[in-house]
Amino acid sequence: MNSLVHRMCAFTSAVVATLAIVAAAGSTSAPASVAQLGCGAIITTDTTLDSDLTNCPSNGIVIGADDITLDLNGHTVGGDGVPAGSCFDEGICDLGISNDGGHAGVTITGGTVRGFDIGTSVVGGSKNRIQRVTLANNSTFGMSVGDSTAIRIEHNSSVDEGISGIVMFDSRDSRIDRNSVTGAHGYAIAVFGSSHNRLEQNVLTGDQHGILIEESSNDNEVTENRISHGGSIEIGHSGDNRVEGNVLTDPSDGILLGEAQRTLVSDNSVTDAGIGFPNTGGFGILLDGSDDTLVERNAVTGGNGPAIFVTSLESEGTSDRNVISRNVTNSRLSDGFLVNGSATTTLLERNTAVDNGHDGIEVSAAGTTVTRNTANFNHDLGIDAVPEVIDGGGNRARGNGNPLQCTNVAC
Repeated sequence: MNSLVHRMCAFTSAVVATLAIVAAAGSTSAPASVAQLGCGAIITTDTTLDSDLTNCPSNGIVIGADDITLDLNGHTVGGDGVPAGSCFDEGICDLGISNDGGHAGVTITGGTVRGFDIGTSVVGGSKNRIQRVTLANNSTFGMSVGDSTAIRIEHNSSVDEGISGIVMFDSRDSRIDRNSVTGAHGYAIAVFGSSHNRLEQNVLTGDQHGILIEESSNDNEVTENRISHGGSIEIGHSGDNRVEGNVLTDPSDGILLGEAQRTLVSDNSVTDAGIGFPNTGGFGILLDGSDDTLVERNAVTGGNGPAIFVTSLESEGTSDRNVISRNVTNSRLSDGFLVNGSATTTLLERNTAVDNGHDGIEVSAAGTTVTRNTANFNHDLGIDAVPEVIDGGGNRARGNGNPLQCTNVAC
């Protein structure tokens, strides 16, 4: 199994190093009028392309003023497909469309950007909108947003980017809505050091990893996204985030919380986690060193690993004071609910575990409260608890493979 915490840290370090270069550089392109529009042109008025602009050796188009619209008009802005390399020493380079001058009120819409290091880039902007742009085969990111406020990224598509489809850092009050990302070699959508943002109704298919919220990214909402054939939702080193109403089908893992605090994980569906991904844990929902989290009303079915797992696998701290409530689980090979001995003060209430490959509910942590759960037709015990568990009453178990049905709680 790949380490969740190590994977997050390695990816974060690589991305932050790249973004630091982009954010620190300055543009070296000369202004160009619309009539002279060519690779590297700076536009300062509303512009509509009337033809493709391709084979650009460095930048495509640079935004040079506030409150302007770049309408690609169905055309392509294309790079030469050669990675940026050492040209970063000369300033911002190999960006398809760049608003790295911090201009406000900019709209980019309606075409294709491909073959650059980064397809579109916004640094220091506010109230920008990027919509209905197709990003493809960019060597690092399809789209990058940094140090910005109130950015709308909506109805875009990203295909086969070198690392991520969309990456955001040090930004706030923005929305990433209704985009599609396919075939990203890293995370489809990655968010670092960014708070009060919403990621909603995005469709992610066949990406190596899915959505990452990391590095003190607080009070974000990840809602109603659809992830299939790989990918996951990962929250690390952040607090007060909400993960609600997402549908994950055939993911590598489902929803992973690595040292996250005060997270709400609610009304999500995770199906067949880990099927076809032998190097993953096949976890449905994993709390790894996460505290004060509410996991409620989720359906986790058909995966290879524990459906809902409270533990400390790779984290330095324990998982403390978590509530697991009103969830439904069915793991092919493992437990429906598993609370490891390192977890403290967990509450399991009103959950249903049916036909799991091992126990319905397994609790190895003393001080866990188990109350009003149902565990039927599981391959071993309905509820397998250590003697120091707190029996809150109302638990039920029948039809399980082990005739004892439950240990150390009344069923």
